[in-house]
Amino acid sequence: MSPTATPDPDLHHALSDPGFTPGRRHFAALMDLLEAAGEPAELAERALRRAGAAALPAALERAAGAAPSLRAPLTRLVGKLMAAAPLDPGVAERARGHLLTCLRDDDRRTRRMAAVALGKLPAADAGRPLVAEALAEAARGEPSPDVRRALIDALGKVGGSAAIEALAELGGDLSELAGVRARAELLARRTLSRGELSEIAGDRAPERPVRVAVRCRRGLEAILAEELAALDEGSPGGGLAPELRSDPCGGTRVEVTLRGRLDALFGARTMLSFAFPLPLRKLDEGQDLAAAVADRLLSRESREILRRFTVGAIRYRIDWAGGGKRRAAVFRVAAAVEAGAPELVNDPTQSTWDVVVHEGAGRVRVELAPRLPDPRFAYRRGDVPAASHPTIAAALARIAGVRGDDVVWDPFVGSGLELCERALLGPYRRLVGSDRDPRALQIARENLDAAGARGAELLQRDAGGAPPPGDAPTLILTNPPLGRRVERTGDLDAMLDRFVEGAARALAPGGRLVWISPFPERTEAAALRSGLRPEALQRVDMGGFDAQIQSFHKAALRPQAIHDRGHDRGDRRRGDRLDRPAAGRGGRGPQQAELRGEQHRPPRQEERHDHRDHDAEPPRAVGRRVGGKVAVVGPPEGRRRRRGG
Repeated sequence: MSPTATPDPDLHHALSDPGFTPGRRHFAALMDLLEAAGEPAELAERALRRAGAAALPAALERAAGAAPSLRAPLTRLVGKLMAAAPLDPGVAERARGHLLTCLRDDDRRTRRMAAVALGKLPAADAGRPLVAEALAEAARGEPSPDVRRALIDALGKVGGSAAIEALAELGGDLSELAGVRARAELLARRTLSRGELSEIAGDRAPERPVRVAVRCRRGLEAILAEELAALDEGSPGGGLAPELRSDPCGGTRVEVTLRGRLDALFGARTMLSFAFPLPLRKLDEGQDLAAAVADRLLSRESREILRRFTVGAIRYRIDWAGGGKRRAAVFRVAAAVEAGAPELVNDPTQSTWDVVVHEGAGRVRVELAPRLPDPRFAYRRGDVPAASHPTIAAALARIAGVRGDDVVWDPFVGSGLELCERALLGPYRRLVGSDRDPRALQIARENLDAAGARGAELLQRDAGGAPPPGDAPTLILTNPPLGRRVERTGDLDAMLDRFVEGAARALAPGGRLVWISPFPERTEAAALRSGLRPEALQRVDMGGFDAQIQSFHKAALRPQAIHDRGHDRGDRRRGDRLDRPAAGRGGRGPQQAELRGEQHRPPRQEERHDHRDHDAEPPRAVGRRVGGKVAVVGPPEGRRRRRGG
C-alpha cells in the first residue's frame, strides 16, 4: 500500500518508496525534477507514470512554453502516459496534437522524443493515418540523422497503407538509412493483415501423422506420459504412443505421434504446452542463427503444419527458449521469411503461433507452438497468493487416484484447485476443504462451483486443528503454503512435521496422504515415525524452487483388530488434533530461506495456452515408487527410454 501523503511531503524520501503514487498536488514538484539529470529525474518520471492518466493534463499544460531542457522529458512523459492508460477521447486528441506540434520543435531532443512517442500510439488511436502523414513530412526535412532514424522507425510502428506509401516516397532520400527503412517497411506491412481472421483450428487432424513435443513441469514427465497414453487407449489409429526424450538442444519433453484432433491433447491436465518440432538443423561455427531459423520456417514441414491448422492469416512471433529478445536476429528472420513466403507474417502483438527456438550441441531446434485457447482450467474464477499451479494440482490428484468411497480433505485449501481436480478426476463420497483465510474460502467456493464439485464443503479453521467432523478422511490431498501465505515465523519445517504426524492420526485406516513437501527428507522421516508408508516420492519444479510430491499410505486394520476396536471413534470417526507437538522437534530448517512463493503466469497467458516451463534442464534425482515398480521420470541426458522399457 502507498503511504499516506502529507501536505508538504519530502519528495526525495517518498520517491525512494516504489509504492509511492503521487497526487495532483505533487505533479508540479515532480515535473521540476524531470529537468535534473540522473536518478531524481528517473524516479520522478516513474512516479508520474504510476499516477497514470491523471498526470497527463498537467504534463500538457506544463509543456506549453517550457524551456527546451524541460520540453524533451515532458514530451517523453506525455508519450508514455498516452501508451499506458485508457484516455478520454478529448484528452487523447489534445495529447496527440501536442506530439505532432513537437515534431517541428527547435530542440532536437524534443523532436526525437515526439517521434518515439508517436510510434507507440495505441492501436485503436483514431489519428494513426494523420500521424503517418505528419511523420513522413517531418522525415523529409529533418536534418538530424538520429531524429530521422526515430521518425522512420515510428512510421513502421504506426503501420498501415499510409505508412507504407510514405516510406516508399522517402526511398530516394534515405539511402544512408536503408536498413532502418527496410525494417520500418516490414513492420508497417505486418499491420495490414491484422483486420483478417487468424485462429487455430483445434478440431482438425494432421494430413498425415506428425510428431508433437509436449512439456510439463520438470518432474511430472512420467505422469504426463501416462495421461497421454490413456487418451487414445483402444484407438484404431494406434494411440499417441508417448516417448520420453531429453537432449541438450530440446530439453526434456514427452513426444507423441498425433493422428487425431489437435485439441485432444488438452486431455492431459499436467501438460504445460505442446508444439510441433521441425527437423533439427546443424549449426556450424560462425553460421548465422537467424538464417537457420528462417530455413526451418520456410521448410515444407513448417508450411504444411501452419497451413493445415491456421484459419485465415498466418501470424507468428519468435520466442528464444534461452531468453532474451534478440531484436536484430528477429528482424533478419522476419525479412528472410517474408522474401520466401509473404503469407507468413511476423507479428508479436497479434500472433497465432509461437516459433520457439532451442539451441544446443551445435544444433538449432525450431518448434511451432499454436496459440490455442486452453479449456482445461476454465473453472478458475479467482486465485490466492502462492496457490498451486493448476497442472501441479492435477498431478497431485492423479497420484492420489480415484476411490468411489473417498472422504477427501484439503486442510490448506487456498483457492481449492486440488479439490477441483480431484472432483473432475472421478467419483468420491465427500469433499472438504479448510483454511484460516475467509477470502480464500470465498474464492475456493467460486472455483469449486464452477468445476461442478458436487457437495463440496468449506470450513474456516486452522490446518493444525481437528479434522472435519464426521467420518475420518480416507485421502488428505493438499499443497501447503510454501511461500507468501506462510507466517514468517521461521518454523515452517517444524510446523510441517507436526502436520504430517497429525495427518497420520486423522487418516482412516487404509487412507492416503498426498501432498508437496519442501523438506522431503525431514517430512518422510516424520511420516515413517507416525506409521505411514511411502508409496511415491517425486521431486518437482514449483516455479523457483524444487519440492517433492509425497504419497503416504496408512496401514489398514486387520480383521481381528477391527473386531477388537469395536466402535472406537479413531477407526472411522474424527481423528485427534493435528497440532500436537512432537517431542524433541522444532527449530528453523536450513532450507527456510530458500523458499519462494509459486509465481503464476498471468491469466491472459494461460488463456492463450502459454504454460511453458522455460527450464530445459533434465530432471536429476528422479522420483521413486516405494515397494513397487520404479517411476523413472527421465533417462540420462542423450538416452531415450521407451514406454514400458
